[in-house]
Amino acid sequence: MTTIEEANVQTVLTYIDAYNRKDIAGMVACLADTVEFENLTDGHVTLKLTGKTAFQQQAEQAAQLVASRQQILHERTVADDVVSASISYQATLAVDLPDGKQAGETLSLTGHSVFVMKDRLIARLTDIS
Repeated sequence: MTTIEEANVQTVLTYIDAYNRKDIAGMVACLADTVEFENLTDGHVTLKLTGKTAFQQQAEQAAQLVASRQQILHERTVADDVVSASISYQATLAVDLPDGKQAGETLSLTGHSVFVMKDRLIARLTDIS
Protein backbone atom coordinates (compact mmCIF):
# COMPACT_ATOMS: atom_id res chain seq x y z
CA MET A 1 0.00 0.00 0.00
CA THR A 2 1.27 3.47 -0.85
CA THR A 3 1.60 6.26 1.70
CA ILE A 4 -1.44 8.02 0.23
CA GLU A 5 -3.49 4.80 0.35
CA GLU A 6 -2.48 4.32 3.99
CA ALA A 7 -3.54 7.92 4.76
CA ASN A 8 -6.87 7.33 2.99
CA VAL A 9 -7.51 4.18 5.04
CA GLN A 10 -6.68 6.09 8.23
CA THR A 11 -9.21 8.80 7.30
CA VAL A 12 -11.88 6.14 6.75
CA LEU A 13 -11.06 4.47 10.08
CA THR A 14 -11.20 7.85 11.83
CA TYR A 15 -14.60 8.50 10.23
CA ILE A 16 -15.95 5.08 11.32
CA ASP A 17 -14.68 5.62 14.87
CA ALA A 18 -16.43 9.02 15.02
CA TYR A 19 -19.58 7.47 13.51
CA ASN A 20 -19.68 4.76 16.16
CA ARG A 21 -19.30 7.37 18.92
CA LYS A 22 -21.97 9.60 17.31
CA ASP A 23 -19.31 12.32 17.08
CA ILE A 24 -20.81 14.31 14.21
CA ALA A 25 -18.05 16.95 14.21
CA GLY A 26 -15.45 14.17 14.00
CA MET A 27 -17.29 12.59 11.07
CA VAL A 28 -17.62 15.88 9.20
CA ALA A 29 -13.91 16.64 9.73
CA CYS A 30 -13.14 13.62 7.53
CA LEU A 31 -15.23 14.93 4.62
CA ALA A 32 -14.40 17.08 1.61
CA ASP A 33 -16.47 20.29 1.43
CA THR A 34 -18.33 18.99 -1.63
CA VAL A 35 -18.84 15.46 -0.29
CA GLU A 36 -21.49 13.38 -2.05
CA PHE A 37 -23.37 10.78 -0.02
CA GLU A 38 -25.67 8.13 -1.42
CA ASN A 39 -27.53 5.33 0.35
CA LEU A 40 -28.79 2.41 -1.72
CA THR A 41 -31.20 -0.19 -0.35
CA ASP A 42 -32.22 -3.14 -2.51
CA GLY A 43 -30.82 -1.31 -5.54
CA HIS A 44 -32.84 1.87 -4.95
CA VAL A 45 -31.47 5.26 -3.91
CA THR A 46 -33.03 6.04 -0.53
CA LEU A 47 -30.96 9.12 0.29
CA LYS A 48 -28.69 11.41 -1.69
CA LEU A 49 -26.88 14.44 -0.24
CA THR A 50 -24.27 16.90 -1.46
CA GLY A 51 -22.05 19.06 0.74
CA LYS A 52 -20.86 19.02 4.33
CA THR A 53 -23.79 21.04 5.66
CA ALA A 54 -26.44 18.68 4.26
CA PHE A 55 -24.43 15.68 5.46
CA GLN A 56 -24.06 17.14 8.95
CA GLN A 57 -27.78 17.89 9.25
CA GLN A 58 -28.71 14.34 8.22
CA ALA A 59 -26.07 12.81 10.51
CA GLU A 60 -27.40 14.80 13.48
CA GLN A 61 -30.97 13.62 12.78
CA ALA A 62 -29.89 9.99 12.32
CA ALA A 63 -27.83 10.00 15.52
CA GLN A 64 -30.93 10.96 17.53
CA LEU A 65 -32.74 7.82 16.35
CA VAL A 66 -30.30 5.41 18.02
CA ALA A 67 -29.10 4.99 21.58
CA SER A 68 -25.94 3.30 20.33
CA ARG A 69 -24.55 2.07 17.04
CA GLN A 70 -21.59 0.20 15.70
CA GLN A 71 -20.38 -0.16 12.16
CA ILE A 72 -17.54 -2.58 11.48
CA LEU A 73 -15.53 -2.72 8.27
CA HIS A 74 -14.69 -6.20 6.94
CA GLU A 75 -12.72 -7.38 3.90
CA ARG A 76 -11.34 -3.94 3.10
CA THR A 77 -9.81 -3.28 -0.32
CA VAL A 78 -7.84 -0.22 -1.36
CA ALA A 79 -7.14 0.87 -4.93
CA ASP A 80 -5.71 4.33 -5.52
CA ASP A 81 -8.29 6.78 -4.11
CA VAL A 82 -11.00 4.19 -3.37
CA VAL A 83 -11.45 2.36 -0.07
CA SER A 84 -14.13 -0.31 -0.22
CA ALA A 85 -15.33 -2.68 2.48
CA SER A 86 -18.11 -5.03 3.41
CA ILE A 87 -19.74 -3.81 6.60
CA SER A 88 -21.84 -5.01 9.46
CA TYR A 89 -24.01 -2.57 11.37
CA GLN A 90 -25.85 -2.89 14.63
CA ALA A 91 -27.84 -0.23 16.47
CA THR A 92 -30.22 0.03 19.40
CA LEU A 93 -33.17 2.30 18.66
CA ALA A 94 -33.72 5.30 20.93
CA VAL A 95 -37.20 6.04 19.57
CA ASP A 96 -40.16 4.22 18.04
CA LEU A 97 -40.08 4.30 14.23
CA PRO A 98 -43.06 4.71 11.87
CA ASP A 99 -42.47 1.21 10.45
CA GLY A 100 -43.34 -0.34 13.83
CA LYS A 101 -39.85 -0.87 15.20
CA GLN A 102 -39.76 0.00 18.91
CA ALA A 103 -37.28 1.94 21.06
CA GLY A 104 -34.83 -0.52 22.60
CA GLU A 105 -35.06 -2.86 19.61
CA THR A 106 -31.79 -3.87 17.95
CA LEU A 107 -31.27 -3.39 14.21
CA SER A 108 -28.69 -5.49 12.38
CA LEU A 109 -27.66 -4.96 8.76
CA THR A 110 -24.90 -6.02 6.44
CA GLY A 111 -23.78 -4.21 3.35
CA HIS A 112 -20.95 -2.55 1.51
CA SER A 113 -19.44 0.93 1.75
CA VAL A 114 -17.36 2.66 -0.91
CA PHE A 115 -15.28 5.70 0.05
CA VAL A 116 -13.85 7.77 -2.80
CA MET A 117 -11.07 9.97 -1.48
CA LYS A 118 -9.67 13.32 -2.59
CA ASP A 119 -6.77 15.00 -0.83
CA ARG A 120 -7.08 12.42 1.98
CA LEU A 121 -10.70 13.38 2.66
CA ILE A 122 -13.89 11.49 1.83
CA ALA A 123 -15.24 13.05 -1.38
CA ARG A 124 -17.95 10.45 -2.03
CA LEU A 125 -19.50 7.85 0.26
CA THR A 126 -21.87 5.21 -1.03
CA ASP A 127 -23.57 2.88 1.46
CA ILE A 128 -25.18 -0.20 -0.09
CA SER A 129 -27.45 -2.58 1.81
